[in-house]
Amino acid sequence: MRTFYIGDDVHLEDAGPEVAILVVGGEVDYEVSPQLKARIMRAIKAGARRLILDLSDVTFIDSTAIGVLAATLEKLDETGGGSLSVVCTHEKVIQIFEITGLDSLITVYPSREDALAAAATAG
Repeated sequence: MRTFYIGDDVHLEDAGPEVAILVVGGEVDYEVSPQLKARIMRAIKAGARRLILDLSDVTFIDSTAIGVLAATLEKLDETGGGSLSVVCTHEKVIQIFEITGLDSLITVYPSREDALAAAATAG
């Protein structure tokens, strides 16, 4: 049985209003990519410019989802700049980022704390 979820958007007061964390889990593929894209775009429209995607519980990601992440970078650029960071520990998901070259455009962190620390020093 396939699983997928996106948790509520997390805005941390200490991190600033431009930082949003989206927690995603399960299998992220063509079927659920539109939901992921909608949530990311909603965060950007709400003013988030530094997005952290916590993929710690993601077990699979396909090319459609990779396309959503690439489109997110474009949207951030169009809206005046920003950054997209990913928290990921699953070896196969990290490997997909490396194979596609997305790891050269998006910083991958081993923990949410590391991603938040980097976002705090960037802003």
